[in-house]
Amino acid sequence: MAKLFKPLLKYPGGKGRELKVINENLPQSFHNYIEPFVGGGAVYWDIEALKYFINDISVDLMLLYEYVKNQDKIFFNELKLIDENWQKLKYICDIHFEDLSNKYYSYKNETYTPQELKTKINEFVDSLSNCFNVPLFTFNGFDDSIFRKQLKVNLYGKMLRIKNNERKNKRDLQSDELKDNIECSIKSAYYMHFREIYNNLNQTHNINPQRRVAIFLFIREYCFSSMFRFNSNGYFNVPYGGISYNNKNMASKIEHYKETHVVDKLKNTILYKLDFENFLKQIKIQPNDFMFLDPPYDTEFSEYDKNKFGQEEQKRLANYLIKECPCKFMIVIKQTKYIESLYKNKGLNIQYIDKNYSVSFMDRNDKEVVHLIITNYEKGEVE
Repeated sequence: MAKLFKPLLKYPGGKGRELKVINENLPQSFHNYIEPFVGGGAVYWDIEALKYFINDISVDLMLLYEYVKNQDKIFFNELKLIDENWQKLKYICDIHFEDLSNKYYSYKNETYTPQELKTKINEFVDSLSNCFNVPLFTFNGFDDSIFRKQLKVNLYGKMLRIKNNERKNKRDLQSDELKDNIECSIKSAYYMHFREIYNNLNQTHNINPQRRVAIFLFIREYCFSSMFRFNSNGYFNVPYGGISYNNKNMASKIEHYKETHVVDKLKNTILYKLDFENFLKQIKIQPNDFMFLDPPYDTEFSEYDKNKFGQEEQKRLANYLIKECPCKFMIVIKQTKYIESLYKNKGLNIQYIDKNYSVSFMDRNDKEVVHLIITNYEKGEVE
């Protein structure tokens, strides 16, 4: 029985749920597998080929593949430290819960005004030495000022929201529920700390690439619904996932990254981090190869890991596939009028499939959309 693979990380727009219909439409046989927009690589990890060529313009994503492939010790050490510190946050909540809950109840019962609550929380955070008197944040040269700033903001904001929600819902939180919320605010501060570092890597934070990729992975794992979106200024702006993420940790993921079958598959894979067209020009594609494409969708929100992927890029991709691609290909993409205009009546096979999103982030994903499966071969076609 073949070993089941799973992606290295959850990726927005990943094709894990579509594997059945994708597999039903694969060519009957092919030699090498090519994927220009690999992302989380659900299809790559599921498919069998002689050799693999995968690419993504996201440098940090492809470095993650590289570090797992090479079992980079520095990367694994950085990731382990982030996870160990994360797991210590629950202990921090435990030893300070009584003090923090008393501050909340004083505010709730109007002994404190909102400003007085803010002052008390700031004093509490400022009084903590060595980050809560435990060996937390053991990175070399770690500056905890960002974490302290975020902790002040998150604890204060969380307590304001709890009181408002209790009034709105006409129900007081039980002690364990309050504790979950306070733990959430502490963990959100840790997450926001790393998000701020990641957003300012080129300005104020000079760190090694292994730490940068470990931070990249951490915020992708703990952001809301694993979405990865950037605002108009190029800053990643997705919040922490919330209370349901409190009990997550990365121990099993780290173990997965070290599994022999994962490393062996990556050893048989050539990795690139280029614009898709540059990637396709660099490899020698043969007629008996197969290319799978899951490009960014044709939407108003077309930033692709800080890289614009708009209609010009869609046109460039379609022109390559229709006019230059020497092998069989399958592209899966959201149906829009523009995409249809690029691929319809071009001698290609087009199927329409329903795609239901479980999450609509900031109304950027329609709950019900139609995807196109476009191939340059007939289903079941044999060489």
